This record gives sequence, structure tokens and C-alpha cells, in this order.
Amino acid sequence: MESEPLTLTLRAAHAGDRDAADRAYSVLYPELLKIARARLRVHRANTLLDTQALVHESFMRFVAADKLGIDDRKHFFAYAAKTMRNIVVDFARRRRAERRGGDAERVTLNTDFIHRLAQGAADASVLDVDSALRELDSLEPELAEVVEMRYFGGYSDPEIAAALGITDRTVRRRWMKARAFILASLQG
Repeated sequence: MESEPLTLTLRAAHAGDRDAADRAYSVLYPELLKIARARLRVHRANTLLDTQALVHESFMRFVAADKLGIDDRKHFFAYAAKTMRNIVVDFARRRRAERRGGDAERVTLNTDFIHRLAQGAADASVLDVDSALRELDSLEPELAEVVEMRYFGGYSDPEIAAALGITDRTVRRRWMKARAFILASLQG
């Protein structure tokens, strides 16, 4: 499928056309799996999600989203990366809430308890990174976009440059600046 027909198919799917949604999903599925694998490679222990569940959930959110304008294929994949990030963060938040008394579970002191503590630290890091990224997005959205596409989307510098219409060098500069900001936020 060419870029323009895919864009039209995405718009029709978003408007509620079930056949268009099925066609778009079959074309986009391999790329969405790539994004999901990149996302879960870092966060698999914290989420217990698998790549297919993450892809299905993100596509369902796309179809259900109100007032979402999809300009082209690249815009859709940027949206997908952000949506997958939100799904992982939401899952980590739910798990943290459960540990703080959600469905109060009695835990004895054993190796399972130590493993759960380690999982809690991983959940906290996902939420800390998300908080730092939200702060960065409020200050410099173009830096946050590069982080989302690289860290959460698994895109390479040339892919990000092509998607955003900037040079590889600009992507690297933005990445270095954003990474320094996030590291400072996490340490401070």
C-alpha cells in the first residue's frame, strides 16, 4: 500500500469504517510489532504485557480516539509510539496502586517478596522516566518527540529524521540534550 492510500485508509478507519480498520491493521501490524518489541524490550519485567497485547491495545485506542487527525503514515507511527508508552505507564501505575493496598494481599517474607520489591523499583523507574519526559515535553516538545520515537518507539536516528523532516545530526543533538535533561531529572 502506498503512503497516500494508507493515509486515506487510516482516516476511514478512524471515522468508523470497520473494513478500512481491518485493512490498515493488516498493513501496519509488522511495524507496530517492531515498536511494541522495542517498548517491551526495556519494560517487559514491569508490565507483564506481550507485544501482541500492546499492539492490539494501541490500535484499539487509535480507532476509539476522538478528534485525532492522521496526516500520514509517519504521523500514525509517532502516535502509536506515544500510545504504547502511555499503555506501559498506565500498567505500571495500576500495579503500583495494587501494591499500595489495592487488593490487599498478605505476603510472607520469602524470595517472592524480594522479587516483588525489585519489580516495584522497575515500575517506579518507568513512572519516573514518564514524569521527566512530561516535564521535558512542556519545556521543549521537539526534544520529547525524539525521545518518544527513539526510546519508546525503537526508531533509529535516520528513521526519526525522515519522520520529522530533520537531519540525522539534528536528531542526535536533540537526543543528547533530552537525555541530559532526563538524567538530571532522575538524579535530582
